[in-house]
Amino acid sequence: MSNGDQLPLYSAVQLPELLRQDSNRKFIALKVKREAQNTALHAIYIEKQQQSDLFPFCALITVTEWDEKTEKEEFFIEAENIEQLMEKLERFDEIHSFVFLLVPSSLGIETVTMQPQEIFCTLFPELGKFNVQATEEVKFGLKNSALALLNRLDNL
Repeated sequence: MSNGDQLPLYSAVQLPELLRQDSNRKFIALKVKREAQNTALHAIYIEKQQQSDLFPFCALITVTEWDEKTEKEEFFIEAENIEQLMEKLERFDEIHSFVFLLVPSSLGIETVTMQPQEIFCTLFPELGKFNVQATEEVKFGLKNSALALLNRLDNL
């Protein structure tokens, strides 16, 4: 995969037109929410399902505490068209506060089910390879690097 700085970035308002132009595009949207001592990654995977005629557009939303203090939450949404999907996503969360990344077709829906640090290492190889056995210090450094990267992307 290419350098994370080269992954095309989009806003929520651009998605309907982009998917009308090429329905094979896949997107991952990211946002971090901090409350007191907790940091949670909200991740959304969006694609057009080739095998479904009734509800071809889908999104998997995951909310994962960075430090695994609570269980991961997952929500699956299907829609007849991209506008309906975006409307459902907006009702679920503040969709306009996410950073949308156009991801390679090799990335699948399972990407957003990974732990936050693993998602960032997959999308942004410049952060290094994710190591589940890493020390808490290394994981803390990776968390800070990932949060700083997302903050930079959000401000572009």
